Amino acid sequence: MSEIKAVEYSQKVDGSWQALHVPSGKISHGLTREEAEKQMADLLGLGDEGDFEEPATSDRFEGVSKEIALYLEGPVSDMLAAHAGFARLEAYQDGLATIRLGGGCEGCPSSRLTLANGVLVDLQDKFGEDVIIDVQPVLY
Repeated sequence: MSEIKAVEYSQKVDGSWQALHVPSGKISHGLTREEAEKQMADLLGLGDEGDFEEPATSDRFEGVSKEIALYLEGPVSDMLAAHAGFARLEAYQDGLATIRLGGGCEGCPSSRLTLANGVLVDLQDKFGEDVIIDVQPVLY
């Protein structure tokens, strides 16, 4: 596994290791750095190759909904990958897109700001303000 983005590693006094996902504050531990990294990957939902094991949702949609879902799975998720995160469309109706931010974005204190100030603006630039009126997060 390659080093996970936005994660800092530190060795503790007892020789064990800690991994901290800086944006979300998620922490994992291990006897070795590799164990701490593997635990962090599990917390973030990353597979052995460093890819998210989260399935795409675009196959559930058609028309403009599918285009939005594909855009979230592509360019938007690529942007969020800097913090080991991704985006998925869960629902779209009457200009309101319900979006799930996952990986490092799930539970991150900044995820609502990312959604409102980053993802919404990006979607409106791509599809127009008449197609994407607003976004809302999936509530856990």
